[in-house]
Amino acid sequence: MARARRSRWWLYGLLTVCAFVSLPLGLLGPQPPAIALAPPSTQSPLQLRTIIAYSLQRQLHEQQRSPVHCQPHPARPNLTSHFNWQTVGVGVHLFSAYYDRRLSNFHFVRIVAMLRGRARPTLFCQLWYDSHVLVLETVRTEIWLPHWDQHPGENVYNPILLSCPIPTNFSENSDVPLGVSITLKPCENAEVFLRIKPASTSRRNFAVCVKGLNFVDQDISVRLVEWIELNMLFGADRFFIYVYSVHPNIQRVLDYYTEKNLVTTIPITLPGRQPNEPFRRSQFLKRNLWQKRRNELIPYNDCLYRNIDTYKFVLPLDVDEVIVPVKVSSWKSIFDELLSEDPKVFERYSSFSVRNAYFFDSFPTSTAMSVPKFLHTMLHTTRSANYSPPEDSVKSFVVTRSALTVFNHYTLHPLSPTTARNLVLDTRLVQMNHYKSECSSVTVPECRTKYLRYPKRDDLLLRFAQELAGRVTPVLKKLELIK
Repeated sequence: MARARRSRWWLYGLLTVCAFVSLPLGLLGPQPPAIALAPPSTQSPLQLRTIIAYSLQRQLHEQQRSPVHCQPHPARPNLTSHFNWQTVGVGVHLFSAYYDRRLSNFHFVRIVAMLRGRARPTLFCQLWYDSHVLVLETVRTEIWLPHWDQHPGENVYNPILLSCPIPTNFSENSDVPLGVSITLKPCENAEVFLRIKPASTSRRNFAVCVKGLNFVDQDISVRLVEWIELNMLFGADRFFIYVYSVHPNIQRVLDYYTEKNLVTTIPITLPGRQPNEPFRRSQFLKRNLWQKRRNELIPYNDCLYRNIDTYKFVLPLDVDEVIVPVKVSSWKSIFDELLSEDPKVFERYSSFSVRNAYFFDSFPTSTAMSVPKFLHTMLHTTRSANYSPPEDSVKSFVVTRSALTVFNHYTLHPLSPTTARNLVLDTRLVQMNHYKSECSSVTVPECRTKYLRYPKRDDLLLRFAQELAGRVTPVLKKLELIK
């Protein structure tokens, strides 16, 4: 009898260790896995599938909410379409809502929002259909990790994702809701309404997401044309660019590409008591770095959910960053190579990260006579010899079918608990060129000692110079940005 008990305890211990070892790196904190592809699992396929199915199903069932039966029913709100922020109570600010059907019969309405201060009120969804309303409690996911900033304060606005878990019988049998309201009490009459867009059936490869452009006085129109054309050369299908305030020449560039159906511009403001007069807003964002970074997560997560049905990847990028293939000539070819090495790589990781190399304006420029002087990326062919560490300053291809939330650098929360946040790609395959005017010790404390001190010639982009010039020059002339 004692031997049987010892055998059972030994078996329980072994299963516990196996379950822990099987967890992906994404569950253990925001640290990327090692560079290069992960080796094939040593578990049998049956064992791995069993653990994955159990973990995901448990998460989904824990997120289910029982519908609240209201007597009388809350009154339907005004169905006029609002844009940008709507406010519930004194500190709940709602930006956008989307329908998420990625998990089979477990469907959700996802709401990108911000909460002011430390309060975390219980919130309720009112999902409006043609003939009825479905009321249930929200599931909340923080999009800002506490250890990023230890002093949030009462006046800080924190980004969150509110999820409305639609019961499986509704998911299977009902249409997409017309819209959603958020309330503090389940059956009260709502004062806000966010329309839910129907899903698209088309699906393309790469959507580039740009956080709120804020260039009131600075004219980067020529650089912006070059940046858009270079990204399209590598495979970008469309750009989703959020705009605070921009110089008139920048607006002309955005209008030009919008007319060509290559750019979607989304006006954006700051929620709550944050300033929105252009000059005051610019000063506020410069002085409040941590709030600025919180605000940036709203457009990135809105861009993710805007495209979960229409693009395979979203790329959160700044307009001074370019992801450059090293061995091949397109982003698609990068992933073709990854898939050839590991056909299940998209099942393992929710984003694919690219390491950062700085190209400072103070570094020597190219003297090639054939390069037009307005092509910034082709003139600046010297970079820091050191790449940023794998866990810092990366930018990523985010897999839309498996990311729940994102932040500036990679997936923050995978949709499934058994998918790792990200894989850092080898610099022999791809790198990110980051074009900076100067070395900033404020945002990168080790900038001078680690990057500015070690310049290195990098002609990687010059192979695209002629093609890029042929794309950029006619646009600049048409827009009268050059003669």
